[in-house]
Amino acid sequence: MNTFEKVVIIFVSILAISIIAMHFLYIGMDSTGQLIVRQWCEEIGLNVSTSMCLETINSSRMSLVQGVSLALFLFAIALTVIRMEWRTAAAMLALALLIVVGIATPQIILNAVSWDLILFLVGSMTLAGIFRELGIFRYLALRILELAKSNAIILVVLLSLLSYILSAALGEVTSIIYVVMLALEIASIMRVDVAPLIILSVLATNTGSTAMPIGNPIGVYLLFKTNMSVSMFIRTAFPLSILNLAVLLAAFIPLEKGLIKTWNEAFKKFAHRIEAYVARHRIELRTGNREATRIYIGLGMLLVFILTVAFNDFIVQMLSKFYGAPIDPHAFLAFVPYIFIIVMFALIPMEEISKFVERSVEWSSILFFVFLFMLSYVLTYTGVMTKLAYVFSHIAVSPFMLLFVMLFASAALSSVLDNLSVIVTFTPIAMLFSQIGLASSLIYFALLFGGVFGGNYTPVGSTANIVAVGLAEKRRIKITWGNWLRLALITTTLQLVVSLLYLYFL
Repeated sequence: MNTFEKVVIIFVSILAISIIAMHFLYIGMDSTGQLIVRQWCEEIGLNVSTSMCLETINSSRMSLVQGVSLALFLFAIALTVIRMEWRTAAAMLALALLIVVGIATPQIILNAVSWDLILFLVGSMTLAGIFRELGIFRYLALRILELAKSNAIILVVLLSLLSYILSAALGEVTSIIYVVMLALEIASIMRVDVAPLIILSVLATNTGSTAMPIGNPIGVYLLFKTNMSVSMFIRTAFPLSILNLAVLLAAFIPLEKGLIKTWNEAFKKFAHRIEAYVARHRIELRTGNREATRIYIGLGMLLVFILTVAFNDFIVQMLSKFYGAPIDPHAFLAFVPYIFIIVMFALIPMEEISKFVERSVEWSSILFFVFLFMLSYVLTYTGVMTKLAYVFSHIAVSPFMLLFVMLFASAALSSVLDNLSVIVTFTPIAMLFSQIGLASSLIYFALLFGGVFGGNYTPVGSTANIVAVGLAEKRRIKITWGNWLRLALITTTLQLVVSLLYLYFL
């Protein structure tokens, strides 16, 4: 059986299951059903009575439309699971079929995209590429080796902190590339097994990516999609991310007690190599050197960028008063990276900016984002999410149960599926619950931590995981599923439990 035949069989199977599921999912006339379906009618601009709304969404024709739209969405996800390289093409194919069969008009689909989010992502990736060119990350790696002072536990803590800070400030992928490079450099100097250190770096990177809205695509998506303020995001997510980093380290050190002992012995054995490595690069970065100056200016700009994002809401308030006109915080945030790119003209020639845009921006991921937005909105537009929300409302009978279901359901699915796809699917349901008063805004943070930490469970759960494993394999360091699960299963489960308790008592 060739690939095309397999793809056709997968699509037909998903289509049949989706149509049957949508046919049997029925929204009742109870108060919850009326609230949910009323919200759907307002969303799509259907100005009819609630009873007519219920009749429309439950009709045979609409159930068929829902089944087809759900099938195309799941088909794109299924192809992504089979081969990550197919994800952009799969989403493109599903979207084209949606338009061809007339599920939704092109203008409706285009309006579904949060273009401010896309603009922000492109700018952030470009800015991260400029920081990388300045040598900021190599400088931080050298400082880590110096501060570790030949102590494995200090190295573990510092490397985790570096992963955490870089991912919070510049995103998970940028962070993991440089932290893994540092771990591989340590492996070449000390000749020790750094596979557990690479896994820890990934877990710490994903943990740090929840601290700031710019750290993870899930955080960026939730911020823009739900119109959440940056200050609220940081106020809720930042303390919990720090707590979860502490949980990660507290669990990792006892789990790898034997390995840490081996690393300490290697530190003593190869102390002269480490000193020579640090000394060689310290000379390259001596004070007065042009490269050193660029690095220190870059570090200062990085700090200012982080503070600008953190105080985005306050800055917007001040600017609104100054100009005498309201400024949308999310629209302003979308342009923040570009302001800093312009400032970077002092360090980077203007003609090289296009090079950073081409090389630093993951254009396939950006396109996947756009197509995923469109596919997800079609699920909302056709009423699929409304029916699923009705089912969830009967499973989760209390606010705590709703947080529990959203957190662990998104985590379970994110462990094997693309975690952004999972959150894009769940977010309309969460928004519906929030709008009709069945849940508070904390439900969005249940999705944030469920999606991110769920991705920690397996080597394919998030982009950072896949990048780290790929970099390790290029250096002939094999990270097996067994190695990964031995560390991630316990640490991630503890982080999810802590997240649930934190959100419940907040």
